[in-house]
Amino acid sequence: MSSRRPRRQRRRRDRASTLPRPGASPAPQPVGTTQARTPDQTRPEHHVATDYRYVRRDLVAVVGVSVVTLAFVLVMAFIV
Repeated sequence: MSSRRPRRQRRRRDRASTLPRPGASPAPQPVGTTQARTPDQTRPEHHVATDYRYVRRDLVAVVGVSVVTLAFVLVMAFIV
């Protein structure tokens, strides 16, 4: 029941990130370097008007294929 091999160690996660958190004070830049453009810290807009017509079209296609398949199975069950 017991094996002589040692058990594998679990993978351990690092407890703290080595990168600074967003919003923390920026790291000091060396003299003579230009600062890169920082992206806006505003939240992206939620797009409510996204077009989801393709989902309805795909669902109709799945229902159509399912109905045809079920009809085929039922017809074959009663013929034999």
